[in-house]
Amino acid sequence: MNTPRFIVAAGLALLGACSPPTPQPSDESSADIAASDTQSDPLAIALTPVLSEDIGRPVSVSVQTSAVDGDWGWIVAQPWTADGTQIDWSQTRHAERAREGLLDGGGMTYALMRRENGRWSVVEFVVGPTDAAWAEWAQRHGAPASLMVMPSK
Repeated sequence: MNTPRFIVAAGLALLGACSPPTPQPSDESSADIAASDTQSDPLAIALTPVLSEDIGRPVSVSVQTSAVDGDWGWIVAQPWTADGTQIDWSQTRHAERAREGLLDGGGMTYALMRRENGRWSVVEFVVGPTDAAWAEWAQRHGAPASLMVMPSK
């Protein structure tokens, strides 16, 4: 046995065992939603209650993209149940869209935000669009078009 290689391999294995797993949402498992996703991102904090109302139950979000330009904000977020599991879309107002295959990305949500008097609010949002439903939002609301970037894969 080559001792230095063994020590390096053991160290790497230990490092991997101590590192938190990367969330990998699937149909059968819970997503590991970090509390900081909603607690540290002011756009997520403002979006969550609006999204909860839209979906009809408390939700948490996992932020994919969050950007700010002046008083305009853009967020792309994946909604989850409040305890971090996948949403059963058949029990929401989006049930028909989900059943017909018209709820893309597991309900990935896109929102244009605006800060007024120090508070963020949702200007317009869409849950699980099958197209670029936000394409006209910048022009319609006078927001910077460069703000609306897509999450990198």
